Amino acid sequence: MGIALRYLSLVLLFSAFGVLSTGTSDAASDKREEILVGRIAHVEGKLLRYIEEDKDWVITVRDSPFGLEDALYSGVDGKAEFIMPNRTWIRVGENTQIQLIDLYPDATTVDVASGLARLYNNSDDVVIKATTPFGYVVAPGGTIFDLYVGDESIEVIAVRGNVDFVHEGSKIRYQILEGSSSIIADANDVANGNGAVDSVWDDWNGKRDYVWLQRLQRSENSAQYLPEPIRDEAYVLEENGEWERVHYEGEYVQMWRPTRVNREWRPFTTGRWTVYYGDNCWIPDESFGYVTHHYGSWIYLESASAWYWMPPVAHYTPDTPEFFIGLGWYPGRVGWIHSGPSIGWVPLAPYEDYYGYRPWGHRTVVVDYTTVINITDFRYRYLDEAVIIDRDYFYRGSRYTPHVRRNVGRDIIINTYQPVTVINNTVINNFDTDKRRFAYNDERVSRKPHATVINRISDNRGSSRKSGRINRDRIERDLTRFDVRSEPLQEREVRRPMLTTKLVDASQVSRPIDTLSLQKKEIKPRARERQISSDKGQRGRRVDQEKLERARESVNQEGQRRIRSPRESRGEGPEQVIRRPDQDPKAEDNQRGREPQIRRQQYEEVQGREEVQGRQDQGPQRRPARDVRESQEQRRQAAEKVKEEIQAERQQGERQRVQRPEKVDAEPRIRSPREKGNQETEQRSGRQGQVRRQDESQGQNEQQIRRQQQVESQRLQKQETQQRHQVENQPRQEQDVRRQQQEGTRRQQVQETQQRQQVETQRRQEQEVRKQQQEGARRQQVQETQQRQQV
Repeated sequence: MGIALRYLSLVLLFSAFGVLSTGTSDAASDKREEILVGRIAHVEGKLLRYIEEDKDWVITVRDSPFGLEDALYSGVDGKAEFIMPNRTWIRVGENTQIQLIDLYPDATTVDVASGLARLYNNSDDVVIKATTPFGYVVAPGGTIFDLYVGDESIEVIAVRGNVDFVHEGSKIRYQILEGSSSIIADANDVANGNGAVDSVWDDWNGKRDYVWLQRLQRSENSAQYLPEPIRDEAYVLEENGEWERVHYEGEYVQMWRPTRVNREWRPFTTGRWTVYYGDNCWIPDESFGYVTHHYGSWIYLESASAWYWMPPVAHYTPDTPEFFIGLGWYPGRVGWIHSGPSIGWVPLAPYEDYYGYRPWGHRTVVVDYTTVINITDFRYRYLDEAVIIDRDYFYRGSRYTPHVRRNVGRDIIINTYQPVTVINNTVINNFDTDKRRFAYNDERVSRKPHATVINRISDNRGSSRKSGRINRDRIERDLTRFDVRSEPLQEREVRRPMLTTKLVDASQVSRPIDTLSLQKKEIKPRARERQISSDKGQRGRRVDQEKLERARESVNQEGQRRIRSPRESRGEGPEQVIRRPDQDPKAEDNQRGREPQIRRQQYEEVQGREEVQGRQDQGPQRRPARDVRESQEQRRQAAEKVKEEIQAERQQGERQRVQRPEKVDAEPRIRSPREKGNQETEQRSGRQGQVRRQDESQGQNEQQIRRQQQVESQRLQKQETQQRHQVENQPRQEQDVRRQQQEGTRRQQVQETQQRQQVETQRRQEQEVRKQQQEGARRQQVQETQQRQQV
């Protein structure tokens, strides 16, 4: 009972919402579901559109629709971006064939037959299903993934979040984790890929992401006046006009007025019409034209002598999951008039009905191809503002401004023109044979996709019409029917995706494809591969490289070696000098004289080790230029310091020799020649022994210095080895941590999937029980009724 009351209250609430919405009438209460249509938001190069009615291709442009089984093909060096009203985005690269299979508030189903595509799911309430010739991908909310679809294989990469891939050949479901290996599959086998994306493609997507980031940041003011499905389009309103509080129909309403137009500007003049699924669709030439000419209504205020745009008000769409709040998309809300060679259109007021072949917005009156609806009177409020041109210009050019007839008043229109519901042969005699009605510009198509491309398009159309509605519940339910495997068998090998461009000269479209010389190349060249980091921070894919650079810089700073004097190497203080008792000042001077040479040798040895280590660091991974410059500067400063120490010690030795007093006998005495001879002999032997002892002491000191140098060198080498091992082990440790996190995420997802299945099973069981109870109650009522009748 509580659920029923809640449902009734929501219905009443949304019904009240609909009463306040623009253009409310009995048509708004119908039970049919509105048609959602996406927008081609950006085009580089040429983007071709397949016209089912004409069995041919035309060049489409920016701000044209993308929906209703539309099939597109991007040319060489072509790129495009599509924005959907359920907050899913699609971008395609060159030589890519894409077709929108179905679009609902909670699901986007798209087919990528070949080429390169990146798909964004920016809503937690929507699921994306991307089909390919080798299987399909299911992406929940908050995920981004890449598709590289070749002639014989496909590669699927999870750029952000985790997605599922169902292989067409084996009917096995694989989970692809962010930052992990990718999936490469052909018709029969599945294998692991390296998970690297094309760097050129990734950089282009990064630029487009930055463009949208800037747009969304400067559109907060306008976004508050728009329904949620089209708030991403608010930036064009912020850049080209301003919001004003306008008194309309007895109340004050926020409306938008374009400010970057001339005073004579009128809606539905700067652009052109093209036939889109039977109805004429407006292709704007203004940057703000798409959102203002396909949603809401234009209102002319005589008090301001200006056109204002009233945004659509969200309304409840029945028979959709989660009580979807929708809004109407129209090819172009106008009413049509004609007279002889002239054709015209009138912008519709909010409460006026729109006539079309499909149920576009909630105020659409659907016209049957076999039934003629006659309009006998002019009920248009803004008939004075009708746009009238010669019908020869109707399907030409990019804007009607130069061809609009002026000074055609209401009286002339009422007396001369006739209103009609849609444009057909009644209005334009050669309407069915004029191929220009499908064009989006006047440019001719010189190269078209080969006829074999149309086979996939036709198959998709037939399958979608047979399969029925493809919403979120159905996609998620179908996904649970397949066996889940964490990764494919390692021994299987699948070739990387190679793609053959299908664009040929228009005269060769129907020739056998094997007779044509078509270019074939790898979609993702190895030289342009780039690994994606699993770090979800702002630095994204470059976080691992930055961590490695920081670790290397830390090693360079902490392990920077300092050149030390021999005294410091021996463990002596700056003022400590080891002197033997029998060593005279001259021997000390000789020792001091040799110390600069020993110190210089030590410095040269350490500098040599620095150079060898520098060459090693410049091997597979070169040291940063800043670290090299810092090391050279520090070595230069250390050399200058050693030179200063040597010069200071030399000066100190000279001062000590000058200040040393000579020994003088207190009382000189006369000695005999023998004493003199003995004394001279003793002095000579003493000097010889002293010299010998000095040499021995000097040799011992040199050996001690060399031993200490060797010990110090070994210690430094050991420290450097440990630091290198730390740097090498850090990425492995981070990879282990990421692998553990990914494994934990995978287990959690499996558990959540199992829990959802259990909940779904329990819900079905409860439904069965309720059905049985209801059936039992019904039988009991029938029995009671029969008993009462018998009585």
